[in-house]
Amino acid sequence: MNFLKFLKRGKDAPKEEAYKGPSEGARRGRILYQFLLVTLAVSVIPLLAASYKLVGINRAYLEDELLALHSQVAESAAEEISTAMSTILGNMELVAKAQGGGSALGREERERSLIFYLDQYPEIIRLTQFSSGGKVLARAFRVGKSKVPPLEEGMRKLAVEKSIEGRTFISDPVILGNQNAPVVAVGIPIYGRDGTIGSMLLGEISMVKVQETVGRINIRRQGNAYVVDRRGKLIAHQAQERVVKGEDMSTVEIVGKYLLAGVSAGTIPFRDKMGKDMVGSYSTVRGLGWGVVVQEPRDDAYNSVEQMLYQTVIWAVVAILAAGVASTLLAIRLARPIGSLAEGALSLAQGNFHQRVDITSRNELGQLAQTFNHMALQLERHDRNLREMFINTTKALAAAIDAKDPYTRGHSQRVAQICLEVAKEMGLSPSEQQKVNIAALLHDVGKIGIEDQVLKKPTKLTDKEYEIIQQHPRWGAMIMGHIKQLKEIIPAIQSHHERLDGTGYPEGLSGEQIPLLARIIAVADTFDAMTSDRLYQKAMDTQFVVDKLIEWKGSRYDPSVVDAMVKVYPRIISV
Repeated sequence: MNFLKFLKRGKDAPKEEAYKGPSEGARRGRILYQFLLVTLAVSVIPLLAASYKLVGINRAYLEDELLALHSQVAESAAEEISTAMSTILGNMELVAKAQGGGSALGREERERSLIFYLDQYPEIIRLTQFSSGGKVLARAFRVGKSKVPPLEEGMRKLAVEKSIEGRTFISDPVILGNQNAPVVAVGIPIYGRDGTIGSMLLGEISMVKVQETVGRINIRRQGNAYVVDRRGKLIAHQAQERVVKGEDMSTVEIVGKYLLAGVSAGTIPFRDKMGKDMVGSYSTVRGLGWGVVVQEPRDDAYNSVEQMLYQTVIWAVVAILAAGVASTLLAIRLARPIGSLAEGALSLAQGNFHQRVDITSRNELGQLAQTFNHMALQLERHDRNLREMFINTTKALAAAIDAKDPYTRGHSQRVAQICLEVAKEMGLSPSEQQKVNIAALLHDVGKIGIEDQVLKKPTKLTDKEYEIIQQHPRWGAMIMGHIKQLKEIIPAIQSHHERLDGTGYPEGLSGEQIPLLARIIAVADTFDAMTSDRLYQKAMDTQFVVDKLIEWKGSRYDPSVVDAMVKVYPRIISV
């Protein structure tokens, strides 16, 4: 009972509160702030007012420029696409006239004629001549395009019907097979010499030129263009994979307005499918009903305003610095050395005795810095001496405890050495290595409270005596618990006899409940105990002990610790 009372002493001692640096109120009153306050207020307000007005004027001008640019690009692209498609339609009409005239050509002659025109017009990938009843009279493929899937039956029939009625048929763009660009089906009636329609020519036109037109459009950094058909489907875009998928753009605000109005409406703000703010314009492709959309991110569009604002801020800062240069230089000349000294003092108070301040002034602040650095050097030496004394005292205490039993002499230092090697092998930080070293030296300090007749008993312990032995980890933790500097290693001392499966003592902890440092000490303690002569056993063969540790992996001991022990034990026993 007296020993337990001794362990409980000092629990109510007042705790020391760590200094956390100057308060927020103290920081507000720094010399630099006081010197600059009036200068900033006088110089910045007029400059900001003028800049705000200037930015407003330029923003209005930029919006007018955006309207003109986007509309011009959209209309130009629409006109280029319209011209390209008109040229292709004109070529198709020439082919149709060549196939007409009432000549009684056989299928072979017709196909040779179609192949000739395919060579002349690279946009056409397939030409087919149908009779008024829909029968194929001739068909020609462009080289390499023979495996392109045919048009849907419904589209083909519609093309034949409209053409036989005397109208030119133009289908909605479709993707055929693995083509990178959509295909437009164009139906042209073929007239005989008597002016009647005897057949029709169906051409499948690749929209590669439309794709090329869109691909050339780039506005500033991220601006681009795309084309949609009358359903809002994407038919040309710089990202061809989106075209191949037939992406539906009708949900995009600007496309929806195009589909609704069918005419250009200038530059408008909108959001794309990803919710990003954009500005853009659209224009209709004459004769086809397609829509060309030109767009760019709103941030890019107004980048010039942002740049102007940025430049305004830069010049504002320059003006402010120019106006306050005298007061700033004086404030810095005083505040910077004082701040360095304050930071150095705070770092020193937190235990960083390596801290030095670099102030080269020859005035009183320089002298104060030299004095500070000398003080820090003396404290560093004193701290190093204290640490060495602490380690030596800890080793002496461990040796004194081990000396109670001649069979355990040197046990704690050997365990500490093993733990240190295992911790290095496991990649623990130097700080954690130091902790496990100290914890291992003190792991049996609780035995100081066990009577010699129990500790040195050569025969089997009674249940009551074994219960007393099992309390030494808890007593060790209580003894060392009064030393606040050892707070982080107390759990390792208290839990070094716990086992992963929960069969250890004194708390019966299991798994991750046991601190890592305690798991390391447990393996090292067992290894040294089994390989040393004791009252109750002779030293065992080292390899036998290692094999037993491997056998107990996962049940008693942490597998990662045992694996590290297996790697380091050869160099431990060789020392």
